[in-house]
Amino acid sequence: MTIETDSLTLKKMIKRQWKVPWELIEQIEDIRVKLHSMQGQVIHTFREGNTVADALANEAIDSKEKKEYHNFNELPTNIRKCINIDKAQIPNLRIRTRKINIQ
Repeated sequence: MTIETDSLTLKKMIKRQWKVPWELIEQIEDIRVKLHSMQGQVIHTFREGNTVADALANEAIDSKEKKEYHNFNELPTNIRKCINIDKAQIPNLRIRTRKINIQ
């Protein structure tokens, strides 16, 4: 089993490469035990490879009520779009622009 996270910090804490803040020690140890028992691994994925999870998380945060989706057609349009882009293996690029001040 492979778990992907877009948090490099979380990955490094789970792999004992970084010190775990005391507030998270129990949760991180729980994750380690479960990963070990399932012979799992944690890998880092960039945010661009995680658009479906980000869209679902944003939907949960923005929603005022609990929602359940039982099939693809019940999902919000923006999430269906992300899934279809993933299935088509279309790359998701993040383009940053910066403002240049000319004086």
